[in-house]
Amino acid sequence: MEHLQVTDLHVEFGGLRAVDGLTFDVAQGEILCLLGPNGAGKSTTLDLICGKTQPTGGSIRVNGVEVSRLLEFRRARLGIGRKFQVPSVYKDLTVIENLSVARSRRPGIWHALTRLSLRHSKDMDHILELVSLKDKSHDQAGNLSHGETQWLEIAMLLAQDSRLILMDEPTAGMTIQETQRTAEIFRSLSGSHTLVVVEHDMSFVRNVADRIIVMNRGTKLAEGSIEEIEANEDVKTAYLGH
Repeated sequence: MEHLQVTDLHVEFGGLRAVDGLTFDVAQGEILCLLGPNGAGKSTTLDLICGKTQPTGGSIRVNGVEVSRLLEFRRARLGIGRKFQVPSVYKDLTVIENLSVARSRRPGIWHALTRLSLRHSKDMDHILELVSLKDKSHDQAGNLSHGETQWLEIAMLLAQDSRLILMDEPTAGMTIQETQRTAEIFRSLSGSHTLVVVEHDMSFVRNVADRIIVMNRGTKLAEGSIEEIEANEDVKTAYLGH
């Protein structure tokens, strides 16, 4: 389990501060949802935590370890996993082969498939069962539905032992049933994994969030429970347009 501590984080693009003095903590096993209007800096915050973007200043600590200057792959090895809006899976490989590639500590698909596919272990079965893909373990990933493809990417993060998982709009494009199942998956991960989620679907947020931070123009506008956020007048003005 991971504890995330972000302190005075900021990043500038051409003189514009996309994230401006952001400070927050995420407890071990907690699900934190980031809300806010387009351009608020939510996805950029995830980019900064995973290392896709380097900060202009500030601190990012995971379990007390400063990671803000580490390269992206080194953060991944520390257990920081990132799921982007568009799923990134190997469509020509089967579901279980995708997990084998994700688990491999050595680069190259060929090594992963020739060595690790032979170790279709019980924990892989457990991961697939968790994301409702056990019955499709030998199906080609390109034949999965949109929601199933999203679940496969979550499974790949679990296979590579990501314990702090960053998710960017995970339910976008999903059916109502897929969204409900995704909420169940998230709740089953809470406690053993720490999740930071950018999401616009408020019913989904209401189902999964332990705590919410609302961002606006790169800063933290409000923080609290779903009830506290919905009652906050500043949030209503900035986010709901009142």
